[in-house]
Amino acid sequence: MSEWAQVRALAADGLSQREIAARLGMNRRTVKRLAEAAQPPRYRREATGSMLDPLMPVLRKLVADFEDIKAPRVTELLREDYGYSGSVDLVRKRLAALRPRVERAAQKTGYRPGQVVQVDWAEMPTRPRMLGRERRVYALIFTLPFSGASTAHFSFDMTSEAFLEGHVCAFDWLGGVPRECVYDNLRSAVAKREKVDGAEVVHWNARFSQLRGHYAFHATACTPATPREKGAVEGAVRHHKTGFWPARRFETLSELDAAYAGWRDRVALPRRHATGGHIVAERLAVERAALRALPPVGFDAAGRRSSRVPVDGYLKHGRCFYRTPEQLVHQRVELRWDRDSVWIEHHGTTVAAYARSYEHGVWQPAPRMRPEPPPIAQLVPLAAPAVTAPALEDYAELCA
Repeated sequence: MSEWAQVRALAADGLSQREIAARLGMNRRTVKRLAEAAQPPRYRREATGSMLDPLMPVLRKLVADFEDIKAPRVTELLREDYGYSGSVDLVRKRLAALRPRVERAAQKTGYRPGQVVQVDWAEMPTRPRMLGRERRVYALIFTLPFSGASTAHFSFDMTSEAFLEGHVCAFDWLGGVPRECVYDNLRSAVAKREKVDGAEVVHWNARFSQLRGHYAFHATACTPATPREKGAVEGAVRHHKTGFWPARRFETLSELDAAYAGWRDRVALPRRHATGGHIVAERLAVERAALRALPPVGFDAAGRRSSRVPVDGYLKHGRCFYRTPEQLVHQRVELRWDRDSVWIEHHGTTVAAYARSYEHGVWQPAPRMRPEPPPIAQLVPLAAPAVTAPALEDYAELCA
């Protein structure tokens, strides 16, 4: 490359090819070729071919017959039937060339007030020490793309009950219901996806369908592996992880809720939106006016399990035990729970209620302690007359 540049520079100075060849000690034909080349010369190795080249018709047929076949299985077939001795990586690269990934063009989407809320789970970046030990904390985040407003529901797990309870809390905070909710194929919402006659069909979770019917909103599941379809909530997840979470301490979920509500109302909502340039709280007021009204009866998001009360009266939930009244032993009751409480119902009536414990092996109330054995009675000395033992001679006389 340096020789090419030098030849081009000398030729631009007006030197002849003979003079350039004499000055640089090159052949004139080499000088002529370098001077006429617009790009520097590069060495190209001739392709030697691959051991998979003769097997390409077989690969094309396998891909046509089995659309989702993977490289390890293809390699196994080639080794058994065609004597292939190469690596799996080589087969994987050829399959990738035969099945190029189709990238959909991104499009900027606009939203009307109260039209859409995007929902996603997020695990907080650190594990705070809560209720006696370090715990993972999850947040179910709801974001309105029109205004950029967000709210979150925190829990120690990502169960279906926490998912449903988060919706109830979010809709109550909004004071209404948006027209559509967008999800990222969450297991709490999407039971499975399948193709029917070439079309993608989404089967929704039965419990989630009850929530949809109660609040009467539409649901959309994003295309797998395309998080940009819910970019608003993805940005909100980052905002919660970096703007709210660092340098805070909580002992309970109630303290976490209070700290978050203060941050949301004092910091997040009054801020100016980074891309839209509007005040988030002002647009949120417009959205709240466009939301659908809440149903007159709240949705029961609590979990339930029918159980027969054992002899000791304790029902187990989450590695903890909660006592049922003694008169219900051997009868069937319903154990109910949400994030903060556990209660027991019998024929629709609550017969016992407890604060939910997240420790292992906690009994509520604590079992009755075994009574101590009765104390040993003290010996009372009795007054007795003094007795004088007879002499040994008297015993000998009596025996005689």
